[in-house]
Amino acid sequence: MRTALFVYEPSSVIISTRESGVELSSLDTGTVTLNNGSNARTLARGVYKIVSNDEVDVTGEITALDIVPATGNKENGPTPPIRAAQLVDPIGASTLQAFFAVPEAKTILNP
Repeated sequence: MRTALFVYEPSSVIISTRESGVELSSLDTGTVTLNNGSNARTLARGVYKIVSNDEVDVTGEITALDIVPATGNKENGPTPPIRAAQLVDPIGASTLQAFFAVPEAKTILNP
């Protein structure tokens, strides 16, 4: 499962997971591993993704961010909310799509 975070101003959040090894990645600062349970993080302005097997909960200063889960297609990312244009337009749609793609995902074809 992938969860997108579109952060419009620095925000302190708690990301709660139900598994170990969950990854929080940013287009700008790389990837950190989150532990099972509550993980306090300060997120800078930008685009983030959380890759997990289960749903995650994000609480805290969430008025300056949008949380968009994507459970389906592993090749395309979640649809950004309208106000995310300020974050997405400078990087371009193809960069955003590549960021949210899951590299090991396989496409199933009908024979």
